[in-house]
Amino acid sequence: MTTGDTRIVLRIEDDRQIVDHPAQPADYVHSDGTVWTWHERWHLVPVREAEQIVDRIPLRAYDLVTPGTDETSP
Repeated sequence: MTTGDTRIVLRIEDDRQIVDHPAQPADYVHSDGTVWTWHERWHLVPVREAEQIVDRIPLRAYDLVTPGTDETSP
């Protein structure tokens, strides 16, 4: 799946934040210094018109990288 939208979704449990991430490489560094990574997951974001959901667009869903969660480290 591909999308022309440059926004991504930062996910922490039930909390979601949408940010701009042009070119969308696998990792994202937020302005607060936190690092996020994409595990090929998508989040459907509702498109609203006049208080109704008229469509949903797929955005990449990035997860927070925390110590001990790097699958490549020993």
